[in-house]
Order: sequence, then structure tokens, then C-alpha cells
Amino acid sequence: MTTLICAGLSYGQEGSVPTAPAAVIDATVYTRYNTDIAHTTVNWNVCGSLPGSSGCYGSGSLGPFGQIGALLEGEPKTDRIANTVTRAIYVLDYKSGPNQNEVVLYVYTKVDTITTDSDTVTITLSQTISLPLVGDFPAQTSMAANKQFLYIGTDLSPNAVQVDKRNFSVTQIVGFPPINLFAITANPYGYVTLSFGSFGSPSTDFIVVGPDGSTAEDGGGSQFMLNTLQAVKVGNHAGITTPLEVPRSRRGYNQKDRVPAAPAAALDAGLYAKYNMDSAHTTVNWSVCGSLPGSSGCYGSGSLGPFGRVGALMEGEPKTNRNAQTVTRAIYVLDTASGTDQTGVTLYVYTKVDTITTDSDTVTITLSQTISLPLVGGTNPHSAQMAANKQFLFIGTDQSPSAVQVSKRTFSVTQLGGFTPPINVFGIFGDEYGYVTLSFGSFRGSRNQFIVVGPTGSTVENGDVAQFMLNTVNAVLLNP
Repeated sequence: MTTLICAGLSYGQEGSVPTAPAAVIDATVYTRYNTDIAHTTVNWNVCGSLPGSSGCYGSGSLGPFGQIGALLEGEPKTDRIANTVTRAIYVLDYKSGPNQNEVVLYVYTKVDTITTDSDTVTITLSQTISLPLVGDFPAQTSMAANKQFLYIGTDLSPNAVQVDKRNFSVTQIVGFPPINLFAITANPYGYVTLSFGSFGSPSTDFIVVGPDGSTAEDGGGSQFMLNTLQAVKVGNHAGITTPLEVPRSRRGYNQKDRVPAAPAAALDAGLYAKYNMDSAHTTVNWSVCGSLPGSSGCYGSGSLGPFGRVGALMEGEPKTNRNAQTVTRAIYVLDTASGTDQTGVTLYVYTKVDTITTDSDTVTITLSQTISLPLVGGTNPHSAQMAANKQFLFIGTDQSPSAVQVSKRTFSVTQLGGFTPPINVFGIFGDEYGYVTLSFGSFRGSRNQFIVVGPTGSTVENGDVAQFMLNTVNAVLLNP
């Protein structure tokens, strides 16, 4: 059973869900997804509110597939004359073909036709693209994107691919054979990091690709990037282990060789921060690189910690002061093995400030908050879950039957969830409009529940069957 909630009560078409403060015409509706136990079918539901109604407006399913490895949404395109919002849904099948070892990208086109009281939803298959990658169980897939390209790989392939979102051309990104791909992560400015070599591997490498699709940097040691919606869960998939090294170059650069800058107005749009960790997950190393009008290269580096064990990391929204030429953002580090018994969960909030001139970036990162959370941790590397919208962080572990909501402004902590009998948190997922889904119980479990929280922090829906949401930057990965 599914319940939509307004002011703590279920509602039908006469109620109203809290609306997101956004101008886009579908800002107050959200899409949640779930899969069957075998990960061969994706079910979807569109719910939320419009000026004259609220509830769920459409549902359906995609597939069947061999086995889904990753899912991602595309950027929305709004036609205000037709009152439509169109976006892609990317589904990566890593057990396609007669031998179930082919990797195929399915591209669906989702169109929401919106009136004051209805949303008519259609989803149609528009592209089927065979990729030169190795699949089959138990391959782990990776997928991330910027506005122009998708980046896709599996941990059975030494190379990745770049797929053009406009014409669907496929370009192979040569890695570092025989080291297989391990993770692909992206930041909000369009930079993407491809990491090669798994946890504890004696040889790891990385490639950074810029917003225009060209290689900006490569070097030794796996790296990852952070975004503002979905945390990188360390030790689950994007675990990065090799200490920071000076970039070595198939296309290295110095202060005279420009890195492609992101086509954005932000002061720091041509810069990116990349991170890595020690093998014990107790220290986070960081480095800021990229280009400015008068220079390019790496402008600062350092480390955060020590921690008991880092479980997840993410960044906050950037705040620009053009008079002071600074960009300030938070870095959230979730320690899931804090305390003497290593079962505590602590959120560390760092403040990162980039002070930018035409040819330099002075970077400072300082600890600003330490928040003990009422959650159960431990050294289990799969336990951490964290997502965010502009106002709140949502955090949980698979050892706890409840999650927490942390205000980014006041750092107050509110408990969420709690089912009878207890079901532990399994996943937390956010979308671009500020809706967050908390899932309790494994996707493959016999008993699971979900809660959807809106942009204002209020619960807007709950029900049976674990759900997830998609964003446009880092894919939701379905473990084999």
C-alpha cells in the first residue's frame, strides 16, 4: 500500500503536497522507481502535486532486460507552449544478448504533458546502443554524465566509453590495461573522473574528462569527485585507495597548457576537486586542479581526518561572493566507525573556500561542525547512505531502522522512519528538484518500505516496496 501525505495525513486528488520553490513546470512532481528481484524490469510512478490536484499521475514498467546494472536520468527540456517536459532515462543492461555477456544502453524518452490538474506521462524506447564492454554476472557497472556525454564502464573491461547524448556516437576511452575500470564519478560543473583499479590493488590510475569531452588530466592513483545530491559511498563501489600522486601524463599539463573550462558563469567553473583515500578509509586526500584565465594546473592539496572509517562523502551547494572573489561550499564526511567501539556515526562538516584571481586559486578547508548522529555504525563498508537537497542532508546506515534529516543551516537533527517490526535503512536517493526517497529493506528482500520527503523537509508519501530516485549526474548502481 502507498500513502501520499499532506500535513501528516494521506490525501487524494483534493490535497496538496508542499511545492518546490522552482520555476520549472514539473518542479512539484517526482518519479520514483523500483525493480523486480532479478533486476530485469524497472517499474516507475510519477506522483506529487499541481495547482489543482495532487496524487499519482502515471505508472508503468520498462523492460524486460537481461539484468539492469545502472540507471540515470537526462537533463529536462521544457516547452512552455506545449506545456511539456522531456527528459531521457538511461538504462544500462550488462547481461544482454544470447550469452548474457553483452552491455547495451537503452535510451527512453519520458514526456510529461502538464496542465493545472494533470500530468500525462509517456515513456517510449528511442535508442538501443550496443557498447564495446564486457558484461555478465557479477560485473559491477559504472555510469555518470555531464550535459553532453554519458560515461559508462564495467569492472570486467579495461576501457570505458563516452556516449554523445545528442547523436549517440560511441567513443572508446582507453584506460590502463590490464587494469579494469573501477568507478566513474562526476561533479556539478561537468567534470568526470574515471578510476581504474579496485580497492587494495597495487596499481591504480585515473582519467579526468572535462565538460567538452576532452581529457583534462590523468595520473596514478584512483580518484573520485563529489556532487551535491548523492553521496559517494566509500567501500561500496567508488572506494578509492591510492594516496594522492602528482599527475603523470598521457595528456598532462603545466601552467602554460590550458585545461578545458566548463561553459558556466561560476567563478570556479574551470576548476575541479578530486579526492582519494588511504586503504583503511581513515583519511581523505584532496586536490584542486583545472584552469583559470591566466593559468592552469593544480592549485592546492591537503587531507582531512583521521576518521574511524569514512562511509560516504558529498559536497554542498556553492556560494559565490563576487566582491571577495570567493566560492564557499561545505564538504560532508560521514564517519560510520567513530568512537572507541567503532559503532558510532558522526557527520563532519568542513568549509571549503576558493579565493580566485585570474591566475590563482587559494584553497582553504577547515572543520566547522562535528555532529554525533543517533545511528548505528560499524566497519561494514556497505552501511553508509547519504543524499541531500538544498536545505537538508538525509543520512542512514543499514544497521539502523531509522534515518536522520540534518538541517544544513542550523545542523538540527530530526529522526525519520521507523517501521514495526523494524526494517533497516537500505538506500537514500535524491532527485534534481529536491525530493528524496528513503528505502527500508533490500530491493531483493521480501519486506520493504519507502518514504518520500519533499524539498521543504516534510514527508509527502510513504508505502510498500523499496523505491529509488534518479539524478542527472551519477547513476544509481544496482549491485549484482
